[in-house]
Formats: sequence, C-alpha cells, structure tokens
Amino acid sequence: MLRPWHYSLVLDKDSSSSIHQQLIGHFRTMIEGGAWLGGSALPSSRDIAQRLGINRKTVSRVYEELSALGLIYTQPKRGTFVSNALPSASNESETYPPLQRQQVDPYSNSIHHLIQKTSLHHIRRAALHMHKLQAHDYDATGLFNLKHMLANLLAHERRFLVSPEHIACGSWLALQYAVIQSIRPEDGLLLADHHTSAVMIKSLQKQGISVIQLPESNGNQAINFTEQIEKYCINYPVAAVWCNSSTLFNNESDAAGQTLLIQKLADYHLLLIDDQRGSFPLSQQNHPPLASKYAKSMMLGSLYGNFCDTFNLCFVASNENLSSEFLSALNEQHQQSSLLNMLAQSELIKRGEYKKLLTGIYRFMQTPDAKLLTPA
Repeated sequence: MLRPWHYSLVLDKDSSSSIHQQLIGHFRTMIEGGAWLGGSALPSSRDIAQRLGINRKTVSRVYEELSALGLIYTQPKRGTFVSNALPSASNESETYPPLQRQQVDPYSNSIHHLIQKTSLHHIRRAALHMHKLQAHDYDATGLFNLKHMLANLLAHERRFLVSPEHIACGSWLALQYAVIQSIRPEDGLLLADHHTSAVMIKSLQKQGISVIQLPESNGNQAINFTEQIEKYCINYPVAAVWCNSSTLFNNESDAAGQTLLIQKLADYHLLLIDDQRGSFPLSQQNHPPLASKYAKSMMLGSLYGNFCDTFNLCFVASNENLSSEFLSALNEQHQQSSLLNMLAQSELIKRGEYKKLLTGIYRFMQTPDAKLLTPA
C-alpha cells in the first residue's frame, strides 16, 4: 500500500514556480498545516526523485532547507522525520496565504500526551485503505459522512442548525484561502474586531480587500461594536464583518445586544464571518454563535479549538449555500493528504473517540495544577 505522501506529492509542470520552490511550498504546507504529524517518517530523497522523475540533488537541497528551518530532522541510518516541535515563526509560503497561529495558553502543549499518535496513524492507514483514494476522489464517502457528523455535533453542542451541504471542512490554510477569495473587494470594506490577528488582516489585504480593524471598547463591548459598524456603514460601502461573537456576548442574557447587532447587519445587508475557531467544543461555557441567528453568515469552527495543532480539522458552516467562488477556491487548495486527515477524523467520531479525547482535554484544563505539567 502506498504511503499518504504518494497521493499528495505532485508537481505542476505548467507552474511558473521552479521544482525546488514547489517542493518547498508543498512540504511546508503539509507540515505547518498539521497534515503530517510530528515524528512521521518522510521518504528518502532517492524515493522522491524516482517518484517524480527529477534530479536527486534537487530533493536533497530541499531537505537541507527544511532542516535549516527546523521543520524536519535526519537521524543517521534511520531516515528523515517531521519535527515534533515546529518553530514558532516561519517565513510565509510562496504558494499559499500564511497559516494563522492563534495565541494559546503556554501549558496547552502539555496535553499532547492525551493524543495517541500511534492510534491516529493507524486510523489514517485504515481510512486510506478503506477509500482507496484517487486523484479525483476529494469528495469521497468519508467526507460526506464527516459533514453529516459535523452537522449533528453543531446541532447538539452549539444549537446551530445547518445543513450538511452547507458545511466545508479541511485544513485552516485551505479554508482561509477560500473564504478570502469569496469576498469581492469591489463590494466594499471589511470590518474586523480587535481580536482578528494581524496575519489574517495581512492575508485579506494581499487580496485587495480594504480592512478596517475596530478598536477595543472600554464599556459595553457589544453595543460599542454595533455603533462602530453603523458609523462606517453610513459613511462608506461595507461588505462584511469579521468577528468572534463569543467575545462580544459573554452569556445568553445579552439577547437584546445580539438582536440589535443582527438588525444592523440586516439593515446594511452585510456578510457576517463569525470566527469561532478558538472556542473549545463541548465546553459548558459555549453558547449558540451569532451566526446561528443571522441568515447571511459563515461560521468558522475547529474540532479541537486551540488545543490540538498536530491533528486539527477546521470547518466552515453557512446558513446559505456556499458560494461558487468559495467552492472553486477551496477546490484549488484540496490535496489528498488533507482528505486523508478528514477521513481519519470521520473514523474518530464514528468510534466515539473524538468526544473521549475532548473530555480528557477539558478535564485536564480544569486541573488546578495543570500549569505544573508544562514541559521545560
């Protein structure tokens, strides 16, 4: 049986980028995006050269650069492996928009012992064997099942009723690119709350989208946020609002503030992009996102919140049909290793291991001495 990298390692002969640049970009995308887990064995330079029909020296030079970046390491007589601890900052990919890295608690890395990597490798191999992936099989049966399971999870855990056909899942790198590509610069400004990362804003601006980041409010954050939106809508053409509604509304008693904000969004026909990726699933503090109450919206979510970078999966859920621009851009970014990751997640959810993992992480985070377990 072929290894997962066989399905994703493809060169574009018509690309303006050199073979060296394509390989660097591909390896960085797979490693930084979490598609290849830390400790995973990589093919030898000879294997890649034979597989792609290229000069072995080119592959060796790629491996040397990746090693210098701290993304891989080589052990004599054993082989080349993905680094367990990736560098905190790396140069931007030449092919894709940069991967957004959210701020997380410094002790969150100590929960990685809860994630059994050997089990995850086994599930990936099982998914690969079960679905016998081909180059055109991105929307395979496993992905169909995953969308339905995500719809059920959203309905039961977040009270967000959405059709499986209105859900797209994959790596955040691919989804970020698709969301940005679906926003048309000519429609107007994008207003972002103060939590939106500088990396995301830079990615939006690279696509020609004019972004205004709204300042943090001292008083009632939700009301001030609504007033700021109305001020810009009166004076400028505004197309969309990017925010994290869980930071605007701390509890369900803020119903009046939610109603007011929804009314303003509707008055000006704005697209709401509710970024909920940082919310920890199954937490008792989770409330229905604002996107669940406003028709023209997209909710960005993550199966593991900020707590599992090595095997995470993000998704976009929309109250409306996903636009053709979004789907087209997402298809451009689809790679078989990403599909393999999603199929494995589907197997995790079906076996009930997903909730067990989340419950274990949540209990760990509630432990008073969790910080004492922080690795040096």
